[in-house]
Amino acid sequence: MKFPLSRYFNAFRYAPVGRRFEVVRKLLSDLATPLPSATGDCVDIGEFRSFEEFETKYVTLATLLGRVRKISPPGELEFLHAMVDLDDVRYPGGIGSRDYFFLTALVSILAPRRVIEIGTLTGFSAAIIAAAIHRQHGNSGGISVETIDARTHCSIDETRPIGFEIPALIPDLASTVRVHTRRESDFARELAADGEFGLAFIDADHRHPWPLLDVLRLAPYVQSGGWILLHDIQLGTHGQKLRETGQSMESGTPYGAEWLFDRWPFRKIRSFHIGAIELPSRKADLIPFSLSLLEEPFEISGNAAKRARRALYQSLAELI
Repeated sequence: MKFPLSRYFNAFRYAPVGRRFEVVRKLLSDLATPLPSATGDCVDIGEFRSFEEFETKYVTLATLLGRVRKISPPGELEFLHAMVDLDDVRYPGGIGSRDYFFLTALVSILAPRRVIEIGTLTGFSAAIIAAAIHRQHGNSGGISVETIDARTHCSIDETRPIGFEIPALIPDLASTVRVHTRRESDFARELAADGEFGLAFIDADHRHPWPLLDVLRLAPYVQSGGWILLHDIQLGTHGQKLRETGQSMESGTPYGAEWLFDRWPFRKIRSFHIGAIELPSRKADLIPFSLSLLEEPFEISGNAAKRARRALYQSLAELI
């Protein structure tokens, strides 16, 4: 793999002081290793269109994840029925049933004890995750979901605090979800030891390179070979189609999550708007892929771009 000299300069410039030469040497070493194919290990299991399909696709997904005999636990379908009855997507930016059916199935099958989420908004997805964990582990106690948001109040309704839906959706489990506001994904280091989280869900700023930065910041704290879920993996393409017909979306349609998922060089699973990416067992293997994705123009500019670039190289240093 070949990169402009500016990439090595940036690595030296933005790496933590005292580790700059080490980082550059490591990058040169890793770039000598061929990058795995970004297209060979993607499985599309399709949309979860109905409750009948949930059960069928649950079995398919369990097989893909190496849990061949896993079946949906008691209460799973009843809970999903209750969620659908509340309406499909109640708030802009939320996830619909075709997405949270997949989210529920993946969490149910993998049965992590701790999950970290970036991008809380109303707290709907955090509640979905917490409920799925509870059906696998019961009243084991402790926090099962750590959810992080940069804001204190929802962008869709400034009168409501971040995560306001959680107590209403899962009143008996609300204490198992901890909401952290005015924080970003680097706060993960304050919440867990290396490899402690069994799963992560990223649904925050989709503008490149923020999704990549979120993945790199979380990677040390998610177990090796663990999975990270990405929302809105077709947002950029959807926006382009809208523009071609003279339409637009007020919130914008960045490509960050889409580029990250499509070019992910390790195993991945797609279902509608959500993609699951598997971390490599050696997390330093993320470095060549990350530098390759950084060749794409940032969808942010000014001080935000400078801050993201510095954070990216510092996160890469943490993988060495």
